[in-house]
Amino acid sequence: MDKVQISLSVFFEAPFYIGICERRTGDYLTVCKITFGSEPKD
Repeated sequence: MDKVQISLSVFFEAPFYIGICERRTGDYLTVCKITFGSEPKD
């Protein structure tokens, strides 16, 4: 069974908040970019 490691980084790139999600499984890396919008909401 492979070890799975997940991380989420959130940063501000004017005028939007951007999230980068990384998932490492064995020798594989999967990355996705999420645009949250101009300001956080519930």
